[in-house]
Amino acid sequence: MKKFLTYVCLGVMLVAMLCGALGMARMPRTYDGRNAAVSVYDLQQNPESYNDSVADGAAAAIVQQNLSETHSVNDVTSIVFDFRGYDTMGEAFILITAVAGSAVILFTKKAKEESKDGE
Repeated sequence: MKKFLTYVCLGVMLVAMLCGALGMARMPRTYDGRNAAVSVYDLQQNPESYNDSVADGAAAAIVQQNLSETHSVNDVTSIVFDFRGYDTMGEAFILITAVAGSAVILFTKKAKEESKDGE
């Protein structure tokens, strides 16, 4: 019964991931590198001189406020670690907990098998 439930759960997850991937493939690209008005290299080298007249509101706000708020030249790093620091910390905590739990389960099973072999 456990194997059946495992296969059913894996099948449901596979179908959900495939539906998500196909849905994302149909979405328009947010940045394709063809916009001549925005040079990624120039933006990284001198973010204060960025012409945000062609950017949407969120991108313009991030570029304008990033350097003064976080003192970080890299926008992605500042968003992940400064603006969304608690979220990132929570994700890291969940990952560490999952790894520790997996290690406990695997090492407990291994120790039980070794103690049975030794008897």
